[in-house]
Amino acid sequence: MKQGILSKIKKKLALELGWVPKDFAVTADGLIAYYDWGQKNNAELEWFTEFVRHRMPEQRQRLNFYGVYGKGKFVRRRADGVKVFFSLENVDKKYMKWNFLFGDYALPYVDLAMGFADLQNDKYLRFPLWLQYIFSPTADRNEIEATVKQINEVHYPKTKECALVAGHDKHGTRTMIYDGVKDLLHIECAGRWKNNTNDLWDRYENQKIPYLKQFKFNICPENINTPNYVTEKLFEAFAADAIPIYYGSDNLPEPGIINSDAVVFWNKTGDNKKAKDIILQLKTNDDFYHDFMKQPKLLPGAVEYVCDRYTQLEKKLQFLDKKQ
Repeated sequence: MKQGILSKIKKKLALELGWVPKDFAVTADGLIAYYDWGQKNNAELEWFTEFVRHRMPEQRQRLNFYGVYGKGKFVRRRADGVKVFFSLENVDKKYMKWNFLFGDYALPYVDLAMGFADLQNDKYLRFPLWLQYIFSPTADRNEIEATVKQINEVHYPKTKECALVAGHDKHGTRTMIYDGVKDLLHIECAGRWKNNTNDLWDRYENQKIPYLKQFKFNICPENINTPNYVTEKLFEAFAADAIPIYYGSDNLPEPGIINSDAVVFWNKTGDNKKAKDIILQLKTNDDFYHDFMKQPKLLPGAVEYVCDRYTQLEKKLQFLDKKQ
């Protein structure tokens, strides 16, 4: 009994001190490993694994991928093979936990770092998380073009008004919009936050985009506002043909990629009268709604950007694989 308690204490202490990763997964051949990725993941099915298998079939060196869900110390330790840091969270917001732990993107300790920020560093590649939610890791240019075309041109019948899917609202961005439009729209909250429906799980098996397809609007702000921090939320709304009601990235998300005219932007300050007027017209005026939905959601530059991110990632990983 005492040995069991002592073992648990030692394990917790090791995690707190960063001596061991919070979670770990590795492919069967041992060539691709994930540390502090934030979930009990299957390394064989990870996006980066599929990307590497497809683009680098002759991979020689072990690829170690590090996430942000540990204490920040383990990524700084030495490891055999190539070390890659990838941020799934906002590490750029000053005075926040992620910034304190990973504000340097672990650049002094890894061979390659990736995330949302627009940094000028030979060891860094901007690779925002939304790429993995919308585009296949094995996609070529034709498939990327087809995905963008589908998002821009395919429309789905709408039977409900507005969806909001969120697990929390620590910084108040969801409450801000929810309170602002709740008298204009019927809002279904399918996540843990303000949950009032089980449809996402019971009818759609937690598949967010198929669930959103039935809604005209999707309240989808970022959980915190930081330049360049644009997650999958806005792109999932587009993929579901739902109009995003959005706040984040200083309301300038992905210039050259996102058509800002296809988004209803919410401001943190002010009465948001313009946004409310647009929402009311979209709800009550069919002609206005159809004209709004005819415009492209993603700009022509989206294809070039995605293709370039894939090419740059492949080049950097191949260079590191040969260099080691």
